[in-house]
Amino acid sequence: MNLWKNKSVLFGVLLLLVLGGATFYIIYKELNGHDIAGTLSHADIRWVAAAVISMILYSIADGVNIRRCLRLTGYQVSVPQMMKYAFAGFFFSSITPSSSGGQPGQLYFMYRDKIKLSHGTFSLLCAFLSYQIMAVVWGIIGVIFIPKGIMSLGGQFSYVFPIGFAINIVTIIILICILFSRRMTILFAYVALRLNRKKNKPGSKNEIMRFFATYRKAAGLMNSNKRVFLKILLTSFVQMSLFHSVPFLCSRALGCDNFSWFTGVCTQGALFLSVSSLPLPGAAGVTEYGFALFFADLIPKHLMGSTMILSRFCSFLFPLIVSGSQLLLLQLNTKCRRAIR
Repeated sequence: MNLWKNKSVLFGVLLLLVLGGATFYIIYKELNGHDIAGTLSHADIRWVAAAVISMILYSIADGVNIRRCLRLTGYQVSVPQMMKYAFAGFFFSSITPSSSGGQPGQLYFMYRDKIKLSHGTFSLLCAFLSYQIMAVVWGIIGVIFIPKGIMSLGGQFSYVFPIGFAINIVTIIILICILFSRRMTILFAYVALRLNRKKNKPGSKNEIMRFFATYRKAAGLMNSNKRVFLKILLTSFVQMSLFHSVPFLCSRALGCDNFSWFTGVCTQGALFLSVSSLPLPGAAGVTEYGFALFFADLIPKHLMGSTMILSRFCSFLFPLIVSGSQLLLLQLNTKCRRAIR
């Protein structure tokens, strides 16, 4: 058989090229004009290692939550598989506007592992809901406790936080309705059937009905196992705390000890809630501008640029490289594409 006539092989090669190209483009864009090697050479490697470990634990926590949701629906997910889904979520979120590509990327790898689309969708929505809730929680804590008030930032950026807060609250409400409202499920099923009627595909009506039936069954399992969702929330709280710790750890790595861990996490929490929903890949550009504004009273001017570069490297570029390289290896290793049920 001619290898290049195999559609799955061709698709795999194409995906490899897309993943590799996207990774190198983002890295080039982020490092353009910045001396990350020089910044690292002047940093305390122990604090840098702590920041990197925090991001590794962040990804593990994401994988744990996805695994917990999938186990509830009857799947036995291994540690490598849960990390595959976590890496896919981070990578595709990083290279798409408003982090919109994370869940579709994860669903693709779940589909390759023979996980039902309905179960995968429900599991990812549960994990995402928990993540959004904790992002809002840390954002509110940040507004209350950060030394510099949001509205005193000046310029148009003072309006970004209220907009980001509103978008995240609306997202949470929509997610709750989609996940646990029977009427909302019926509405989506009705819309899907209407669209299917226009396409007139034979047999697809039954597939749509089965999808929403298994989805509702998964929602019922979560409703009857509320302790599981509480565990997911607690894991997300730890996950967000680790992520928001990176600027504090990076500032310590460069010799800045002007603020406590709690102040640093609160400040980053408010910044994250402000920019995370903006339609830019990785919230590029506005994150750096916001970092300089939010941390202006905490980090000395002569260290601001280096701290920003180091923080961006540890919280974005390093995980992007790791997640992208792991996905590339997984595409090459076809043995990882097996059923998990």
